[in-house]
Amino acid sequence: MRGRQLGAQLGATVTSAPIADDWAEADVVVLVKRAAWAYAAHAHARGIPIVWDALDFWRQPAENGLTAVAARQILAAAIAQIRPALVIGATKAMAEAAGGEYLPHHGWAGLEPTEARIAVTRVGYDGSQQYLDHWRAALECACRDRGWTFCVNPPDLSTMDILVSLRGGAWDGWICRQWKSGVKVVNAMLAGRPVIAQHCAAMEELWPSGSTVETEAELAAALDFWADADRRRMVVESSRAIAEAYSLRAVAETYRGHLAAVVKAGAPCP
Repeated sequence: MRGRQLGAQLGATVTSAPIADDWAEADVVVLVKRAAWAYAAHAHARGIPIVWDALDFWRQPAENGLTAVAARQILAAAIAQIRPALVIGATKAMAEAAGGEYLPHHGWAGLEPTEARIAVTRVGYDGSQQYLDHWRAALECACRDRGWTFCVNPPDLSTMDILVSLRGGAWDGWICRQWKSGVKVVNAMLAGRPVIAQHCAAMEELWPSGSTVETEAELAAALDFWADADRRRMVVESSRAIAEAYSLRAVAETYRGHLAAVVKAGAPCP
């Protein structure tokens, strides 16, 4: 999703199976996630500099439980194999670990802050429900106790009152919390909704309006805190000022600057 949408905004050729003409016309190649292993050698053979967008590059869920030391080791090994001219990190923490540049995830098109309702009725989660693990039952129970509805993948996040970004079981771990892009957090910011999440780089770096939780008791307390209409109205107002910074257009322009710098510098020596 990140690669396709940003590529289209940049006017790039976006493909998962590049042909000879694609390579011949390329000044720089952006390889996203694990595609880097498949195509890095092709780019090097043609002298084309590589930008590796390392979002979600590790094996999931198999490597989600890696320690910080082990996670940095597999990142360093990947960089040594791929030999990119530039690594793009999905969080500042990831960019620092890679010695690269940070590029936030853009928010979904069409999202904008909408007025907060007086009473909470819906709590939303956007993403694969398996990532929630035990949190899904906790959210369903907490919402039911309050007369609310927990919605998975609602068609419009702006129709939700509170949003959540939680991971559990095999889908949680240091590498997820530090190097996942935080797109759910960005979307909450653009929709003008408080977000409830675990402690992670996205929450620490983006500073959204919301709460961090680690237990079901903390989740319940956070839901009650954000039930207050005045607090949620303040979230809407604060979101209006930051929405443009995370738009597809703005993030793509930052990306364009990074790509231009790489093209100017040329491909690194083999």
